[in-house]
Amino acid sequence: MSRYFLFIVLLIQLSVGSLFGQILTVKSSFEKDSIMLGEQINFILSVESQKDAQLVLPVFMDTLTPEIEILHVNEIDTSFLDNRQFLRQEYLITSFSPGWNTIPPLPVAFKTGEVSDTMYSTAALLTVLAPVVDTTQAIKDIKPPLNTPLSLAEVLPLALLGWGGFLLLTLLAALVWIRFQKENNPEQFNVKPLEAAHIIAFRELDKLKEEDLPSKGMIKEYYSQLTEIIRIYIARQYAIHAMESTSSEILEAFTIQNPHENELSDRLEELLLLADLVKFAKEAPSNKENELHLANARDFVEKTYRLFLPDESENVQEEDIESRELEVESVKVDKENG
Repeated sequence: MSRYFLFIVLLIQLSVGSLFGQILTVKSSFEKDSIMLGEQINFILSVESQKDAQLVLPVFMDTLTPEIEILHVNEIDTSFLDNRQFLRQEYLITSFSPGWNTIPPLPVAFKTGEVSDTMYSTAALLTVLAPVVDTTQAIKDIKPPLNTPLSLAEVLPLALLGWGGFLLLTLLAALVWIRFQKENNPEQFNVKPLEAAHIIAFRELDKLKEEDLPSKGMIKEYYSQLTEIIRIYIARQYAIHAMESTSSEILEAFTIQNPHENELSDRLEELLLLADLVKFAKEAPSNKENELHLANARDFVEKTYRLFLPDESENVQEEDIESRELEVESVKVDKENG
């Protein structure tokens, strides 16, 4: 009777084990059976189960056992095939305890349908070998560090960092100096607006008139300054390279920009040609002609700069234009009567 009872119990255990084996299989192992002291290898926990099984794997902190340290835990690798799921957990471990180190069976809890239980892995054995020390040899000093030369890859970042720091300090010093100068000498940093071209021209013409160079016999210098004033005015007002151009080139460029101002073109041509005659052909104009050409130059500036003003400004200053024209006509009459 007892034999039949034991046989039935054994048959039940084998049936339950076979059933759980179909649901879950747990294995644990090391990459190799032995390591040297401090060497690093992977400890692998593998689980195979039904696809719908809910699993709870063991959780470790810093050690698998007091003798085996965990250096890194990889993410769980999960894959599926047919109606089965496969989980693989890797732990990077090391040990500084020489001898035989055993990992006990690891529990994995599972639940599938109404069935829930815990399966255990097989135990794993790791042999940690200590280096063999020859005690017959004399103890030697520790070797000093090797003196290796610096490479370009090592020096370049330091050099760039140094230059960057130097440039940053230079920039900060410049900003501090500029701020200090602004506080102590603000006039030096106040940008004065450029005067209009016609204002400069009028001032220089008045100055030329006061100098009265013709009365001093300086006719050539008089016309040189007169044409230079007009050239500078044209260069600024019309953006024509008047200082580097000949009289004919200036006249041509001016006519292109002012195709309907024949009177102004004629006046400019007369002034430039006479100046060339005085400078190169030693022409000797009379005092009345000198005054006439100065008045023509002023009238030329007066009429041309107003072409750049809005229409309402021209209406407001119409009386000034008429007064300038009367002045020119007066000089012409005096020349004819003289």
